[in-house]
Amino acid sequence: MAAVSQAAFDELIHAPLRLHICAMLAPVRWLPFSDLRDSLEVSDSVLSKHLSALAEAGYVEVSRVRADSRSRRQVTLTKPGRTALRGHLAALQAIAAATEPATAAEPSGARTPKRRQARREITPDPRIA
Repeated sequence: MAAVSQAAFDELIHAPLRLHICAMLAPVRWLPFSDLRDSLEVSDSVLSKHLSALAEAGYVEVSRVRADSRSRRQVTLTKPGRTALRGHLAALQAIAAATEPATAAEPSGARTPKRRQARREITPDPRIA
């Protein structure tokens, strides 16, 4: 079970592309660089730039692995990255919750006027029957 993180808005993660990267990495152990690039529909250089910013903060690790006699890059969300993402999402949820109307109780002793609903008896018009 994931530990509950304290809500903390993270400007580094908040950039839309970086938030999407972290969200894609959160449910998996790692993803190939090419899968991230293709899913996000960005160029190698754009993805590399964002991954470098996240790696500098310690949120992701980019490593090279040998597969099919080729070197490929894979990207992993680190433990600090997962914690930062959970905290950022909690902060966003708190911001969103603040937009909901409050259901505050009425102050004691204060009376609010009650509307009376007009009741009309409906009597059929004898001419229509």
